[in-house]
Amino acid sequence: MTEAAAAVGAAAAWIGVTLLAVGNARRAMVAALLVVTAGLVLTAAAAGQPPLGVAALAAGGTAAAALRLRGGPPGWGVLPPGSTPGLVAAIVVLIGAAVASGSDLGSPPGVARLAALAVAMLAVGRILTADRRWAALGGASALALGLGALGGATALVAGAAVSAVLGAIDAEEPVEAAE
Repeated sequence: MTEAAAAVGAAAAWIGVTLLAVGNARRAMVAALLVVTAGLVLTAAAAGQPPLGVAALAAGGTAAAALRLRGGPPGWGVLPPGSTPGLVAAIVVLIGAAVASGSDLGSPPGVARLAALAVAMLAVGRILTADRRWAALGGASALALGLGALGGATALVAGAAVSAVLGAIDAEEPVEAAE
């Protein structure tokens, strides 16, 4: 049963971070962070992580998602023109994370590592390709969640805290001075 829960959680985390990579508006960012959080929480719980760390991860990811409601263009903005590289990257990252996880994929901790690696790698890609501050901060929140999910209880709590703090940063773009 825990293997199935870990697999469902990993799939959800990958779908969420893929939405993060191809979404370009507020609702897509919030939904992506919520799905990533749910997936990582499920895989961490299935892998036997301490309940306090799993609860902290859930709280931090949910807080980051809720705080991202304040910035970015309204709507979903899923698959805008030029999003094909994000889709290709999502598939390549999943394959790369599976290769990096190696023979450990048969156990819940291995599947949890796969999910965390996929989230972290695609979040880095989102940060590097973001053209707006709100998108980079959302990607950074996902990166903190992914890196936190790679460790134990302390890492889970730290990743959750960093994710929530990044969500609290004002993402409004500065007004350009007229020349």
